[in-house]
Amino acid sequence: MERSTFLKSLAGVGVGTLGLSALSSCKTGDTASSVNPDVMPAHISGAALDFSKIREDFPRTREEVYMDNASTHPINIYTAAALHRYAEWAKNDVGEPWWPKWSETRQECKDSFAKLINADPDEIAFARTTVEAENNILNGMDLKGGNVVTTDLHYAPSLYGYKMREQREGLELRIIKHNDWKFDVKDFEGVIDKNTKLVAITLVSNVNGFLIKDVRAIADLAHANGALLYVDIIQGVGAVPVDVKAMGIDMAACSTFKWLMGSKGFGFMYVRKDLQDTRVLPTQHHGSLNFNYGEWTDNPDSALGEFDFKPTTGPAMYEVSYPSYEGVSCAITSMKYIHTLGVENIRNHVRTLTSRLAIEMPKIGYPMITPEGNESPIIVFKAKDPDEAMKKLRAAKINVAMRFGNKLRLSPSIYNNQADIDRILDTLS
Repeated sequence: MERSTFLKSLAGVGVGTLGLSALSSCKTGDTASSVNPDVMPAHISGAALDFSKIREDFPRTREEVYMDNASTHPINIYTAAALHRYAEWAKNDVGEPWWPKWSETRQECKDSFAKLINADPDEIAFARTTVEAENNILNGMDLKGGNVVTTDLHYAPSLYGYKMREQREGLELRIIKHNDWKFDVKDFEGVIDKNTKLVAITLVSNVNGFLIKDVRAIADLAHANGALLYVDIIQGVGAVPVDVKAMGIDMAACSTFKWLMGSKGFGFMYVRKDLQDTRVLPTQHHGSLNFNYGEWTDNPDSALGEFDFKPTTGPAMYEVSYPSYEGVSCAITSMKYIHTLGVENIRNHVRTLTSRLAIEMPKIGYPMITPEGNESPIIVFKAKDPDEAMKKLRAAKINVAMRFGNKLRLSPSIYNNQADIDRILDTLS
């Protein structure tokens, strides 16, 4: 039975009736397997790595070459099973307890992300999107009378937010222009000064995949001038190693629908512990209070006010209401897959693909604008005729992105292989 047919057959059946193993049963290709979202497969661990089986974990590969992971990464069959299990719970069993008993907890989801970026668990808050998280951080900082330093390889919608603040609040915005599609700490020297309140950069540029190698040096320069460092890590975490402590990152954010292989509308925000409720204040408040009077209680406490409440502490102070349960459910499983597989293994595999593209694409008339030796999973080339290139690629069932006019962006992931590269090169030759 094909997986889509199987899932449709579950429409009127409860989780309790089926049991986990039946609920998760599906096919990958022509090989039947029992998919349990709580147990990772042997083929993604240690010496047993099997990239042909990893490819089967992502059904998106069956008929097309999908190499647009920098836009949206497909979820694997284990994350899909987790999402479907949640949907069945929400349909058939939702109610007290308000979080499914069979799932790892929301805190364990935060713990898993914290481990991925080498943060403390009490430095992680849930977020809805990367840009929203960045805005919440900015709104909670005192930027008046100072300047913010960023680059033209920072995410454009984020730059929009800074320009709006410049226009409406008088914030001085300093945008460093790239130097041959890259930059280093020297480009920040003389731009960051004692009046700089924040330096905002993107770890991996969505424009050309440039991975900043000297984050620590930029952080040290910012800190020496009393500024904080915010890093957008959405195009990096899950695909390249991220260590917020070693890198000197003060705040960071990401969504999960790219290299964390999760869902949209859900993500994480990191705020260094000593900055919480000091230099980065919460601007959206969520909590509760007790009515300490009248018919609300039989024994009012005279030591308390009529409306008694305690401010939320820790990273939860940056959260409003509940996170996306679907997002948490997906992230728990997708990050378990990434942890088991290993970020270094992911990067090493993808490097074989981007390295070949870096050599072969210029030979067929597509000059590269990604710096040589770049370690990110995104690689970008200039197309002489963007429309014709995309026409050829679509006809060959190859999914990539054309951005900023003529920038052909390829972003392979763990399930792509050399045959996919062959197909791209043959199509564009």
